[in-house]
Amino acid sequence: MKTLLAVACLALAGSAFATDGVPPAQDYHYDQLLDIHRVVRPADLSFCGIREVEMTYEDSAGQLHRLRYRAWGLDCANEN
Repeated sequence: MKTLLAVACLALAGSAFATDGVPPAQDYHYDQLLDIHRVVRPADLSFCGIREVEMTYEDSAGQLHRLRYRAWGLDCANEN
């Protein structure tokens, strides 16, 4: 019974860390050189103000990266 419980816990833990092949987000730092060949998933800027957003991109070698940075949202039409 304990073995079955341990296997079930490991299976659930493994599925919690499983992603769609995208590595964890890395924070952008000023002066950081980026090799962005193609944007796979642009940041969602449908908010007003400044927030942390994430963009997924592919570098020139074909590897996926996820970048976290602060951006100003574009949805401020009703703001003064």
